[in-house]
Amino acid sequence: MFTKVLIPTDFSVASVTMAERVGEVPGVREVVLFHARAPAGSSPADDVLRRMQELVQGQGYPVEVVMAEDDGTPVPERILRAAAGMGASLIAMGVRDQGLLRNLFSGNVAATVLRDARIHVLIVPQSGGGRPPLFARLLVPTDLSAPASEVRAALEDPAGAGTAVLLHVFEPGRAEAEQEAGDRLAALRNSLSPTMREISVMVRAGDPARTICAVADEINASAVVIPRIGKRDAPGSAPLGSVTSAVAGCIKPPVLVLAVSIHLRIETRELRSEEFALAEEIWLDYHQLKADPKTDRIFGVFADGTLVSVARCRRHPDGYEVDGVFTPVRFRGRGYARRAMDALVEACQHDTLYMHSVRNLVDFYGAYGFISIPESDLPPTIRARFAFALGEMEGANVQPMRRAAGWFQQ
Repeated sequence: MFTKVLIPTDFSVASVTMAERVGEVPGVREVVLFHARAPAGSSPADDVLRRMQELVQGQGYPVEVVMAEDDGTPVPERILRAAAGMGASLIAMGVRDQGLLRNLFSGNVAATVLRDARIHVLIVPQSGGGRPPLFARLLVPTDLSAPASEVRAALEDPAGAGTAVLLHVFEPGRAEAEQEAGDRLAALRNSLSPTMREISVMVRAGDPARTICAVADEINASAVVIPRIGKRDAPGSAPLGSVTSAVAGCIKPPVLVLAVSIHLRIETRELRSEEFALAEEIWLDYHQLKADPKTDRIFGVFADGTLVSVARCRRHPDGYEVDGVFTPVRFRGRGYARRAMDALVEACQHDTLYMHSVRNLVDFYGAYGFISIPESDLPPTIRARFAFALGEMEGANVQPMRRAAGWFQQ
């Protein structure tokens, strides 16, 4: 699974610890020791580097040493670039204190690499003797979705003797959730291929990250294996899921963050009137708009059943207005707003459409045939509605626009 491992090193005891333990990672065939020189940094500690090489070679693996000169880019960026260029399947980093990951925006090298990586990352804290092998007692949190192939591989590794606990954390207050989760966890366990590893299941109520960290201590986990992105965060553009990010900040044992393959089911369609409340939830952060089934057609984008973007066409006595085009911040950067507008304009193309665009989106709407017009060309009720709901146009950074009725197809 992890055939080529890149170990960044700053010649600290923590990075030596990672070299010492790399043989505990399943599937390793070759190792790269990578050092990114810092500006005005001291010369490499040859004795430490030699010791790291010997540690890796003593475990039976060929080792390559790469010394990257300072090119003005941050060290984490050079580590990630090197891993991608060399085809590494895993970045394995030793850290002095797992608490260094508490703030993933702190500028700490390990935290930044973990946050921004697109491949698997293993973080191993420096510790004393008596530690179990990395994969001896795994804690594997799950949101009950079908396990990604990478998670299956970690559990089904033929050399993976030991134990594993599949953990699901549900929201407190749902009495039926525990039994349902237990049944689904048991089915998930039974779906795994036979393995030497003894796999048990556990269901807990509480905050996901805090509960995961508490259970890791409770079972004395040798490592926590968790996907980079979970079901809740998959529709968004964050590089690291919210639960995984929080776990990295509180976990004590090593953590293996898997860059899982996510395949989202995207559906774009017009909302039914009984679904208008979903749009209103999204609009809470956008002028708190309300929907009216008598006048509104609302088009939405669903990612695995979650509404992630909406656009509305409202019928006024003297024209049709496009507004409420909004995607919550955590779902931006995935093209959802464009999908919503595609659906709206295709469905409403036979009518002349008016809108108030913020000025930096004039070109975006221009691609749908909207042109800028003076405020006086707006139908009176649409002009008045804007002034009542959002304030006078003058100085409001908005541009009135119109799209003439005409053919449009996505």
